[in-house]
Amino acid sequence: MRLLYIILFFINSVYLQSQSLQLNINGKTNKEQKVIDSISYTKKHITVSSIIDEVKKIDSILIRIGYINHTITKQEKINDSTFLYQYHLGNLIKKTIITTRNINAEYKNLLSIQKDTLSIPFFTTENCITNKLKELEKKGYPLAKISLTNHQIKDNVLYCDLHFELDSKRMADEIIILGYEKFPKNIKIQLNKYIKNKTFNQNLISKINNQINSLNYVKQLKYPEILFTENSTKIFTYITKTKSNKFDGFIGFANNKEEKLVFNGYLDLLLINTLNSGEKIKFFWKNNGNQETLFSIENELPYLFKTKLGIQSELNIFKQDSSFQNTKLNLNLSYHFSFNQKALVGIQKTTSVDIQNINSNNLQNFQNVFYTFGYEYNEKNNINQFNEQKTRFDFKSGLGYRTNKTENNTQYFGQIEASRLIELNDKNNILIKSNTYYLNSDNYLTNELYRFGGINSIRGFRENSLQTNFFSGIMTEYQYSTSPNLQLYSVLDYAYTQDKTILKNNKLLGTGLGIKLLTNNGLLQIIYSNGSLNNQKIKLSNSVIQISFKAIF
Repeated sequence: MRLLYIILFFINSVYLQSQSLQLNINGKTNKEQKVIDSISYTKKHITVSSIIDEVKKIDSILIRIGYINHTITKQEKINDSTFLYQYHLGNLIKKTIITTRNINAEYKNLLSIQKDTLSIPFFTTENCITNKLKELEKKGYPLAKISLTNHQIKDNVLYCDLHFELDSKRMADEIIILGYEKFPKNIKIQLNKYIKNKTFNQNLISKINNQINSLNYVKQLKYPEILFTENSTKIFTYITKTKSNKFDGFIGFANNKEEKLVFNGYLDLLLINTLNSGEKIKFFWKNNGNQETLFSIENELPYLFKTKLGIQSELNIFKQDSSFQNTKLNLNLSYHFSFNQKALVGIQKTTSVDIQNINSNNLQNFQNVFYTFGYEYNEKNNINQFNEQKTRFDFKSGLGYRTNKTENNTQYFGQIEASRLIELNDKNNILIKSNTYYLNSDNYLTNELYRFGGINSIRGFRENSLQTNFFSGIMTEYQYSTSPNLQLYSVLDYAYTQDKTILKNNKLLGTGLGIKLLTNNGLLQIIYSNGSLNNQKIKLSNSVIQISFKAIF
């Protein structure tokens, strides 16, 4: 039969290359024909070699379902485009009885076998063996071999013995980083701690792969590989350092209350892993064109002293024209559950100065101190270039007090920021963000309120033009990618706010359109949006155009 395959292939491969070839499979009886038709084989082919492969595939299926003694009784080329094969299936093997008496109790326990004899339908035999191998692999025996020996067929039943070979149980010993010589030592230590004394299996490799992929400053060149030696099991990862530093800025044009054109902008510089220690340093400056200035510097050092502990610090200075200036210092101790998940405890202190010494009921010098707790989770997006994160959840709360000239006030606050990218298909996405902030106090000062509005908040309003002690908003985008480098999206933002300094609640709506353009150096973003307050009519004079360019280096 093999000789005929070869002859057919060489005689017809050139002549029939451009033709559509027909494969017909017949059974010797009507009953056998029904079995063959149930296989649903491919009848149309382009080449003779494809027909040969299909026949081999049918042979394998017939053996798997129980016709292990089937034969091809006829093979014929009917014409230039039709090939006929006739099968005699023989008797159907319906059951497999596997004897396990020769296996000791310890090995039976590894295989989760309780009896000396296993009786299973024949067509499940292959899956049964495969599942037992997977079971051994999960328990640390990836090189185990299982076979069925001493086959005998009697009364359409296959009798056989179970035989398997085991080496010693495999434990993961070491992760070796290739391709990035200066890979952060503190991160590598944590990776090796994670696998130390853990049973080696594919599930462990998958977790290591996901952990490395969650780092936003490296990229894996291929899936981790394994080296088995007599006494060790080593995991090799192939990693390259990526461009992760970002410079972001925008120039905006909007109308002020007198409907005059004003200028605003900001600078956002993020340095990640520049020193090859997994650190993060962020500088931020913003001026909204109305004598309002914000400056902050943040620093994060993870996995200090070979532990899961890290530190975070932030200095934030906010100045509102000639009214007041707030200086906030934030110090945190973090505990990393994984590379993208951590809990934080810390202290936050703010000093506010009434620049003009107005000393009114709503604007005074004060100091506040909060003892804080937080949790952060970030899932990196490794597919969509327009969105860096697939999932984000940040929670922070604090309990403390505020001191001014007349009183001490117990306070607490809570804030939740979350986002989720829903990928509908290659071109269509929905991005949903939510932000909720609440400050509880017996009374409130204007210079301690939460400030928001702008390109990174609710769009359609000027940067930091809104203030509140309670804010809850949802920001959405429907994104359509016209090409790998160009994305169009809609803007629909809604928020509810409460400002107890003026005893007023507001409903905010932001609508608009945006465009994102990927360049060789970064991401250009242009947004045209319009904001309305408390269901008021949309006015073109309230429109805001914001331009942002995020350079990656």
